[in-house]
Amino acid sequence: MKREKDTLPCELWELLLNSLKNGVKPALGCTEPVAVGLAVSKAYELIKGDIKRVEVKVSPNIFKNGMGVGIPGTKEVGLVFAAALGITCGDPNLELEVFKYVNDEAINKARELVDKDLISVEIEDKKGNFYIEAKINTDRGESICQIKKNHINIVYLEANGQVLLNKDLEEDGDDVSSNEYMKDISIKDIRKFIENVAYEDIKFLLEGVKLNMNMAEAGLKEKPGPALGAAMDMLIRENILQDDIINRAKALTAAACDARMAGLNMPVMSSAGSGNHGIIAIIPPVVVCRHIGCDDEKLARTLAFSHLLTAYIKVFTGGLSPVCGCAVAAGVGASASIAWALGASDEQIEIAIKNMIGTLTGMICDGAKGGCAFKLSTAASEAIIQAKLALANVCVNDLDGILSPRVEDAIRNLGKVCTEGMENMDNVILKVMANR
Repeated sequence: MKREKDTLPCELWELLLNSLKNGVKPALGCTEPVAVGLAVSKAYELIKGDIKRVEVKVSPNIFKNGMGVGIPGTKEVGLVFAAALGITCGDPNLELEVFKYVNDEAINKARELVDKDLISVEIEDKKGNFYIEAKINTDRGESICQIKKNHINIVYLEANGQVLLNKDLEEDGDDVSSNEYMKDISIKDIRKFIENVAYEDIKFLLEGVKLNMNMAEAGLKEKPGPALGAAMDMLIRENILQDDIINRAKALTAAACDARMAGLNMPVMSSAGSGNHGIIAIIPPVVVCRHIGCDDEKLARTLAFSHLLTAYIKVFTGGLSPVCGCAVAAGVGASASIAWALGASDEQIEIAIKNMIGTLTGMICDGAKGGCAFKLSTAASEAIIQAKLALANVCVNDLDGILSPRVEDAIRNLGKVCTEGMENMDNVILKVMANR
């Protein structure tokens, strides 16, 4: 392996490593309800007492993603119950695992709060594309917690009129602020980093293999939600679908999503703030790496590429966007990393990225729900197919659609489509959902 560490500035080296450490974390449940639970639990921690009223305001895309998804460890769905559970068992110190200690007592108490109509969740569309505010009134006073830009970024805390935290954020929006530096780097920079970073520094990424494959196995066994993964696995065993890496990746990815969206009380390793992104960023590369016999170090470097490219794309498309980030961010990251693991050149890695953008751009995000398994399985198969096509130098034309000869420009164009081109998409989707 060619060593090119000296070609990357030390500052960039540390930034990329920190992006992995900050962006790849265990998450218990769909991260939008989890973020609401985090905001509520943090606000409640500030004053405690008997609940009089809980008012939650969220940006449209968070509302959309939290409407119909299962809450881990319960049979409930939605943001109202997530808010209630944030009071009865939420531990804000656990961040994306805020519901880790859910139990029957906490569930029953949460139901009482919901039944008493003490909790409201409303859309706030003037605070940027990622905003959560939890305001709590108890017999001990009032508290406020605000989250902006990403799922765990608490920016404002207030208790009984006293401001405890007030981060100075000059811009609203949903860009992942800690990764803004990525706008000035290249795909080759990421490749050089993952090839030369010390294995011990990225070994922790292998924990994600265990978590996400365990979730996939649970989905195959318990058949939750639409049970797409289990159905595909059955078709493979009955020789209706061919038993190959593409269909195995599709089945395992779908099964993990089935289980997670149904609310199984198991964590997955997230990527760029999303558990489903983590499923795509990890499972297809793992299936391919195991098939070709990669050792743990090669697997960890492949996953580092997948996670970092996912984060890179999210800087341009936004932390939450109207398109399916599992496809156009994590799917692209997975495909490029698979191509790298298979020995692709820089040019072929770029082909894989362009092919994925040319194939899956436009797949909308219409909320987190069981049906996400169908979209994730599509992204999983395309990630492998386009990586293999890239190694055969089969490439969509550089000037087709939103593509560009320079791969970084193609990704920027993807971002423009997601942010400018689909600016009102979330509101339209919510109107459709409300009128069913």
